[in-house]
Amino acid sequence: MATILLPTNALKPGMTVAESVCSDRQVILQENTILTSNIIRRLASWHVRSVRVNQEPSYGDGAQTIAHLSAEFVKDNPAFFTQYAKAIASAGKLFHLMRENQAVPFQELGRLATVDLYNLLRSKSLLGNLYRLKSYTDYTFMHAVDVGLLAGLLAIWNGLPEEEVKTLILCGLMHDIGKSQIPLSILDKPGKLTPEERKTIILHPEYGYYMTKSIPGILPDVQYAVWHHHERESGEGYPGRLRGDRIHPYAKIIAIADTYDALTTDKAYQKSVTPFQALETLQDLMFVHLERKLCQTFIRNILYSLMGSTVLLSDGAQAEVLQTAHYMSCKPVVATNNGVIADLHLSNRTTIVEVLKFRQ
Repeated sequence: MATILLPTNALKPGMTVAESVCSDRQVILQENTILTSNIIRRLASWHVRSVRVNQEPSYGDGAQTIAHLSAEFVKDNPAFFTQYAKAIASAGKLFHLMRENQAVPFQELGRLATVDLYNLLRSKSLLGNLYRLKSYTDYTFMHAVDVGLLAGLLAIWNGLPEEEVKTLILCGLMHDIGKSQIPLSILDKPGKLTPEERKTIILHPEYGYYMTKSIPGILPDVQYAVWHHHERESGEGYPGRLRGDRIHPYAKIIAIADTYDALTTDKAYQKSVTPFQALETLQDLMFVHLERKLCQTFIRNILYSLMGSTVLLSDGAQAEVLQTAHYMSCKPVVATNNGVIADLHLSNRTTIVEVLKFRQ
């Protein structure tokens, strides 16, 4: 494959490193590392001025919705890539229809949730694949698909039956349909929203709820999940400032999936964080804003999926995640490439800045 040397400010998420990258005679990125926004931001602090990357081939048809996607990922995950690209494309078309017609294509959304996304739940390394694809799609469509998948996983982890799992995938897919009625100038605004724009955007759960009321045969569970997904246990959410048991239980699951996915995704107005940092934020929120037991289940299972992964540390070293040595800690014990065992829970200086490779 042809390669090209690019300055760090020209790098894009999804590009693949063609040769090892060194800083102070230490290898910080190995060949075939897939660049992410977190890594690119770190390169300047490591005084790396340029990186040789593979020149990517162009993709057609089903892959057109995923830009800058690494050839390495497609080669390693052809079935997942094809299914996920199809789901993103379908979600994009359906959200476009809702914006144009102000009507909900419910049958199509149901089929996408209960067939296509439900089948994706069985994919090997699902969480790792979703994270690696974070920077490559339109946020609204990707977020809808990913929240549906994360909600389905949390439903499975809570032992819910298949029909409820499928319903929760649909709730996640539909949770932001009200945003189809928000002006794009507000949704896509790169800077801070004005107070008036903020008032407009927090109307989207109500818009979504009223859009669902015209759908024959829709489950009330789905309607309330759409309506309540920004309500919080403390009563500080919106639109109704509901507390505790007044919030629909499905909305509590969607709230956790929505928060985690938003934190781990680059947006115009907010930089992404690693899964470990996102889980720390959920820990902070679970005693006041998010349902505690559901959060604990989510955090425990995501942490388990991260054991054995390869991570990049803030000092430029690469390490393998070994275990969590402290109860519910999101700062694990790691083994660096030079054999040093470090308990990040006890360190105030070294942090995980990116997950380079997930456990297979």
